[in-house]
Amino acid sequence: MDKYIKEIKVFTFPELNGEAKEKAKEWYLNDETLSWELTDSYESDLSCIFPNSDLKVQWSLSYCQGDGVNIYGSVNMEDIFSLPQNAPAYNWIDGYLTEKEIRTLRFYMSEYKNEVKIPVNRRYSYCMADSIDLAEDFRYELENMGIRDIRVSVLEKAERLVKQVFSQLCMEYEKQGYAELYEISDEDMEEICESNGYYFLENGEFFNEDCIEEPEELSAYFDNNGDQCIDLSRDDGTPVEEIGRYEVTFEYGRCRYYCFIDAVSLEEAMFIFFKNHPHINYDMVIEHMEV
Repeated sequence: MDKYIKEIKVFTFPELNGEAKEKAKEWYLNDETLSWELTDSYESDLSCIFPNSDLKVQWSLSYCQGDGVNIYGSVNMEDIFSLPQNAPAYNWIDGYLTEKEIRTLRFYMSEYKNEVKIPVNRRYSYCMADSIDLAEDFRYELENMGIRDIRVSVLEKAERLVKQVFSQLCMEYEKQGYAELYEISDEDMEEICESNGYYFLENGEFFNEDCIEEPEELSAYFDNNGDQCIDLSRDDGTPVEEIGRYEVTFEYGRCRYYCFIDAVSLEEAMFIFFKNHPHINYDMVIEHMEV
């Protein structure tokens, strides 16, 4: 049986030309895991800004009609009263409600409820913050409870505040999403490729080493605490005092291999090594030495 070995040249991201880099970035941005990571990022941010609320996010960012980001669920008004400084539109809402108005709202909340519902978008994903109906809902329920002289203007002011907070946050999330799903700089791409060990063909296609058949001789290596090792000993009558111990370290794919050889010289050790490793060339060898 004849067997042919094909040599494949692979490149790191910085080694690619401009056109190939764009193709490599397109491959990365098309990875569906980016969508999951984006959702996780949104939800993690929401839990930090609104720790007492039950909020979820829906989004679609395909440059189509109805695209956008919508936050829905129930927001605890105490989270609104104590928004962190990194919250959206903080500079605008800081001091927007006076202490007296907050006390009034807390009284209404104690009589009715302290949560405000934000609706889910049933057809698309754009922001539904404008559909929040805090003022009318509270006024109606409080009147039915027999509470008089309800300060509707304070309820309307609180409603505008909640609408502004979530409209601003949805806009921020939308910008963030488009940037993460459709844009990436050469510097960021280089860092990602380096940390994950990504390689590419010359035209920018991702190099998937899992599709390459492992050379038969590598299957004889054994795992020694994460290192792939093998011993090539000899028993041909050569006096023990003439035999030395040599090590050849090489890489194949993303794995490093250590071959220990009994030989009378480094030259003989390398001869034995390549005789037993027909698919490994000298360029793959990292180090060879007597040990």
